[in-house]
Amino acid sequence: MTSKKTRDDVITFFETLTARRFSEAGKALNELRGKNFGNNEFKDGYIMALEGLLLSSRTGDDRDFYNRAEFETPKALNNYKKEFRSFAKEGINSSYDTGFFQAWSDLIQYRSDNQKKS
Repeated sequence: MTSKKTRDDVITFFETLTARRFSEAGKALNELRGKNFGNNEFKDGYIMALEGLLLSSRTGDDRDFYNRAEFETPKALNNYKKEFRSFAKEGINSSYDTGFFQAWSDLIQYRSDNQKKS
């Protein structure tokens, strides 16, 4: 992400997603679609991950990782954070994949940061 405004929009998306305010999350996602991420392929992967998160959260399907993941314990969040950062940095050849896993890494970081505030 290239700007503070883009980061703020991502945080707004995560806030509204975790609060299950899906209409607002959809609006935040639409804002992000218009942002410059520096690399279009990275952006496509990042946005696709966010779309999947919104869809999974809306449906509540427990087959989706987002709906069955343990986000409540610091240990689990740290494990997820390491795993997604590793996916984003290593062994992925396309910018699309890097963007996709970076979105997940950002979500886990957001959840971890907010858990510390609680």
